[in-house]
Amino acid sequence: MSTNEVTNNQEEEKKNKSPIKEHTADKTNEKSSKKKKRVKKKKEEENTKEIKLEEKKEKTEADSKKEESKKEELKKEEDKKEESKKDEDKKEEKKKDEDKKEEPKEKEDEKLEKKKEEDKKEENKKEEDKKEEPKEKDKKDEPKKEEEGPKVEGEPKEEKKEPKKPREPEPKIPSDFTELIKEINDLKKEGNGLYKNGSLEEAISKYKEAYEKLKKEIPKIDRERDYNPQSSELFTLFIQISQNLSLCYFKTEKYEESIKLDSQIIARDRHYDKSYCRLFQSYLKLDKKAQAVYFGNILLNFDEETKKKYEDVIPIIEETKKTLQAEYDAIRAKERKEMFKSIAKYAVPIIILIAAFAIYFFVFKKKKIGK
Repeated sequence: MSTNEVTNNQEEEKKNKSPIKEHTADKTNEKSSKKKKRVKKKKEEENTKEIKLEEKKEKTEADSKKEESKKEELKKEEDKKEESKKDEDKKEEKKKDEDKKEEPKEKEDEKLEKKKEEDKKEENKKEEDKKEEPKEKDKKDEPKKEEEGPKVEGEPKEEKKEPKKPREPEPKIPSDFTELIKEINDLKKEGNGLYKNGSLEEAISKYKEAYEKLKKEIPKIDRERDYNPQSSELFTLFIQISQNLSLCYFKTEKYEESIKLDSQIIARDRHYDKSYCRLFQSYLKLDKKAQAVYFGNILLNFDEETKKKYEDVIPIIEETKKTLQAEYDAIRAKERKEMFKSIAKYAVPIIILIAAFAIYFFVFKKKKIGK
């Protein structure tokens, strides 16, 4: 073989070997490039995360600064409001002081007139007392001088404030009931005369007229009972007329109207025994024994002197109590009988079932033992 052929063969072998090497080199280059890309991506992601964190920090700092600025603005506004309130309070105090200083002249004139009248009264009293005991009265009238302590230079003098005088209560002016008392007394006399003659309906009309006139003035009468003797007289007249009217209603068999009047009397005077007696009788006539016994028991609790007035009524009260108790006992007995009947309806079949079950159980058990 010639040298040229050898060289050609060598070149062909090299060419055949080179593509394999190139292929392996390409693969390694691709791997390295992929790794580099991954590293770059990671770095870019880290950079983006750092940038986002920095942006968040900046935002939080900006928000905190804004909140602080808002708080400062709110504090300033509150301070301004407080200052404005203080100024308004000062203005109001000044106005009050000015109003106090600028009192109306009419009040001053009234005060001066009152002082003059008081001074005149005191002078008259002094003149009367001087005649009897001039020396003692002069000593009392002299104002007591307070012992002043040693004056110290530099110390401010304490101004002594005079104590405020309490307001005197307004004088209670009693109202005049003379005409009303005359009218009611006249109507009462007429009603009593008609009642004695037996004309109850006409007596009721007279008593009712007086009752309605007094009913209009009752609030004023109740208000002035402590200091007006006429109002206390009218109060007694009101109770007497309402009592007479209820008695007339009772005798004419108008029991419900009589009960209304007697209950009004008891509301104003709880120690009025006549109304309790009439309430007992009127409820008994209406066949309401429970209410009648209630008022009868109250009448029995009075003292012996009052009980003597109602010697005819007290045995009736005791009899009604006994009859009412007997009625209650009868009602309870009926209720018990009905209850036992209802129990018996359901109890008898239940007992029969239990007995049958017990017999069956014992028989079945005996059979088993025999086997």
